[in-house]
Amino acid sequence: MCKYLVVILFFLAMWCKPAFSQGNYNIKDSSTSGVVFNMSYAAQWPSGDIAKVFGFNSNVQLGVYYKTKTNWLLGIQGAFIFGNILRATGILDSIATSDGNLIGSDGTPPEITYAERGWDLQLSVGKIISFKKPNPNSGIVLMLSGGYIRHHILIQSTNTPQIEGGYLQGYDRLTAGFCVTEFLGYQYMGNHRLLNFFAGVELTQGFTKSLVYDFDLRSMNTSLQHEYLNGFRIGWILPIYKQQSNQFYTY
Repeated sequence: MCKYLVVILFFLAMWCKPAFSQGNYNIKDSSTSGVVFNMSYAAQWPSGDIAKVFGFNSNVQLGVYYKTKTNWLLGIQGAFIFGNILRATGILDSIATSDGNLIGSDGTPPEITYAERGWDLQLSVGKIISFKKPNPNSGIVLMLSGGYIRHHILIQSTNTPQIEGGYLQGYDRLTAGFCVTEFLGYQYMGNHRLLNFFAGVELTQGFTKSLVYDFDLRSMNTSLQHEYLNGFRIGWILPIYKQQSNQFYTY
């Protein structure tokens, strides 16, 4: 998923290039329109139904937004979700021996590792409530996003045909659905291209369903899942501002 997002961002950058270019004046006296690229990291703690399966996770996000002169933000963002804390138990019990082990193809118990993997893709609208200092492009950021979230258990092992290929899908708890994200934080835009960042609190609510038949549960969970990811996000901003008074400004 991440490679597709990078491709999307690349083509958006090429599309914006004719209207946005380089130069070297500062922005401390005016609110400026342009394209804003974000790269960020979030530490997230789950609650709700997802907390029954996973613990703490990390979230790496890329985003591209159009910022208006009135400090509105419109854009798209995508994130890669990963972690190594699995709370769900007994996932492979239905094919394990009485002592809880699997038998590998070589007759010995294999080493099995578990992790969390997922991604989301969302459309966003936001507002910067600006301050006079350091410039009108800095201030409190309110952002609301909505889109699609998907996650599963990554199961890795060797010499275990019982959980390879199509069999693996019966144990990975693949889940997906609609999600909504709220962000409240602060955005700092340096006057002289030295520093641009944002940080704040982020809350995500997922309304998902299982996409697979669970072999360990011997059923498919058709009920709506309520999943919450609560965390703190910090990121770097790359703004490309629009032409003003025959001058250009970029980072």
